[in-house]
Amino acid sequence: MSGVHLDTRYRNAVIDELYEHGERYSAQSYDVDAAAVLAEALHARRTALRWAVPMALLWIAGLLFAGPLYVLYAAGCAALSGAVALRAARRPAARVTAGALRVLGGAVLAASAALAVATARTADWPEVTAAFAGPVLMAGVAGAHRAAVWGRLRVIRSSYRVPTRPGRISALIQADGMSPVTIYRDATPFLGSGAVRDSLALATEVRGPTGAFDVSDVLRGIARAVEAVPGLAAQVDERFLLPDEGVSHRRLPPWSPNGHPPSARWLRIVSRGLGSQLTTVFVQIRLDGPVLFVQQVTCALPPVRREFTVPGRAWSWPVRALTAPAALPAELGAWSVRWMRRFPSPPGGPRSSIRELAAEPDLPPLAAADAGRISRTVHLLVLGALRATLRDQGLSAPGLDERHQESHVVHGGGIYIGNMAGGSFVTGDSGRAVGTTRHTSPGPTTNPDDDSWEDDLG
Repeated sequence: MSGVHLDTRYRNAVIDELYEHGERYSAQSYDVDAAAVLAEALHARRTALRWAVPMALLWIAGLLFAGPLYVLYAAGCAALSGAVALRAARRPAARVTAGALRVLGGAVLAASAALAVATARTADWPEVTAAFAGPVLMAGVAGAHRAAVWGRLRVIRSSYRVPTRPGRISALIQADGMSPVTIYRDATPFLGSGAVRDSLALATEVRGPTGAFDVSDVLRGIARAVEAVPGLAAQVDERFLLPDEGVSHRRLPPWSPNGHPPSARWLRIVSRGLGSQLTTVFVQIRLDGPVLFVQQVTCALPPVRREFTVPGRAWSWPVRALTAPAALPAELGAWSVRWMRRFPSPPGGPRSSIRELAAEPDLPPLAAADAGRISRTVHLLVLGALRATLRDQGLSAPGLDERHQESHVVHGGGIYIGNMAGGSFVTGDSGRAVGTTRHTSPGPTTNPDDDSWEDDLG
């Protein structure tokens, strides 16, 4: 929750997604309380607006009494504020721009100070007073705002949970979190779980009468197998993923899982990694006639950004004294524009996840390897649970046995082939695959008298 105080863009994104667009269903949040984050974001905005008003009044007074000097001062503060905003960017062009703005802002502020000193003897006393007292008062306002934010951060870190104010939006967010149904937009069915790292799909024929086959038995078997592995999963539950096309308005109590198509039913397995890194595996089992479909999607969510847990130089006293004069009035202007642009919209799925917005842009290498390990472990447990369930019901599926030939569609367009014994593989339009090969000798040797390998050439 500290991020809503330390990053203005993140705070605005949280309020826009959860409050200003309350008609949208909220994304799943695993290790954060979305309602509490929204309440803290609204508190942070009120604090910023409270100190933006006196800052804006100081700007108005300064421009009235010392116009040219304050124009230079405003340009320097705006350049430094832009440099701080771009400092955390990963793109090289953004970092170069941040460095250029830092140099430009420092030069403009130095020129403004030199001009104020040079004109102090010839200018009128209101202009001189505004030129020197205005920046000092602005620094005082910036310091007061920084102290208020620091005090709130201490409250957040000392309390296990910051209480939220009861309200309709908070109740709807909590209802979305408790409901087994997830509403999503077409392009982001797993929003809130991170980026898709791996996906596997398997189709095989089931031999035997399938009338008594029940997917619920398989899912329960998978859940028991996952929970039996120590430290593998922190949460195992069923989810129903539904597209937002034609969805009704958000409502209380939560959605019922009954009456949804089999294609919407998934088993969700959440595994916690180092720090706040999360790996979530979605598993779907479907039986269409004699064909059994198994689909597995693995998502990895990077840990929370370091600057949200350890405030960096951007919130040090000298930097805030020079950037807050531009940042706080900008907060006031952005709030006014957002308030005027609020229009009712039809209900739909979430556009962003507050947990994903707070995450690091890249997954650490060890975390990526851990996500791969979890994905493979769950896949083996899924196949084992499927084989056990089918065996208990007198059924069989040779495609689930690693001794048989099997293929899997892999995320990214690849194909994994489990066993090629007794078979061959060919690509191309004119390729011709032969079932078996006749090769009896080990091949050419260094012995000039050994020509047995030539017999294999026919």
